[in-house]
Amino acid sequence: MRRAGHLLALSVLALALVPGVALAKKHKYKPPPAVAQVYYDCGHHNSLTHYYPVAVLQQAAAHLPSDAKEYSLCANEIQNALQRELAGDRSGQPTSSQRAKVSASVPAKLKQAAKLGAAPVDLGGTKIAAGAVSVGGSPLSDLPTPLLVLLIALLALASVPVGLRAHRFVRARRSR
Repeated sequence: MRRAGHLLALSVLALALVPGVALAKKHKYKPPPAVAQVYYDCGHHNSLTHYYPVAVLQQAAAHLPSDAKEYSLCANEIQNALQRELAGDRSGQPTSSQRAKVSASVPAKLKQAAKLGAAPVDLGGTKIAAGAVSVGGSPLSDLPTPLLVLLIALLALASVPVGLRAHRFVRARRSR
């Protein structure tokens, strides 16, 4: 009887894993070649060196990987290129003097933010508030909710045999 219980628990565990794996694979995004080119261009040059249509830039901005959002300038570069395209500016990339002018204004804006205290400051289209903490950083935050629920249920199910064994151990010690 005990063996049947273990086999039943293992089969339930295996059946519970199948939808979780399917959900995990379903949520993986594979960008089209044009969007992948935007990511490659931005990742290797820290700027967009080619012309990209609005649809490609919008798709690249919508599906930008979280590590690229947090640790590179790609999100800003894609947004800037998208804004230029939507404004009808076909001149291409900003010149180095324009970039220097923008980067020179950043320290001044940061000093302004320090003076204002808790009031948010607009820095390149992004509102920055003093003491703001960015959300994220946990690898579990990127997992889909159904998969998290399944992992919690599996952990609870896996803890049952451990609890039963501990219970039997305590009862055996008491009977001595």
